[in-house]
Amino acid sequence: MNAKTDITLPAIGAAFEGGKFGGISLYQGERVALVLLPDEGGARNHAEALKWAQSLGADLPTRIDLCVLYDNLRGEFKEDWHWSSETHPRLADYAWFQGFGHGGQITNLKSYDFRCRAVRRVAI
Repeated sequence: MNAKTDITLPAIGAAFEGGKFGGISLYQGERVALVLLPDEGGARNHAEALKWAQSLGADLPTRIDLCVLYDNLRGEFKEDWHWSSETHPRLADYAWFQGFGHGGQITNLKSYDFRCRAVRRVAI
């Protein structure tokens, strides 16, 4: 991602790049503006959630993204578990997800159904 030097970031929750500005996150070591897309993907297993996000030209949030979204846009999420894009580093059948009722992150089998939201990242 190449950083944009002329971008003006809106207030948290304001319309931005086809969604709502969720704040600043880190992606592959770079600072990015996080955009929460308006669509909700419902409950799906991890593979289906990844495909759904890709069909929107987007991604599932990373664990860091989910922390930023929990802090800044918690009200945009149902108080339920939401998938991240990240697989557990030692257990390939497990992926991380975030609770939007209490804020915790844990892993579970990718075959389970959890809610999903999509994000885009804008280089800043």
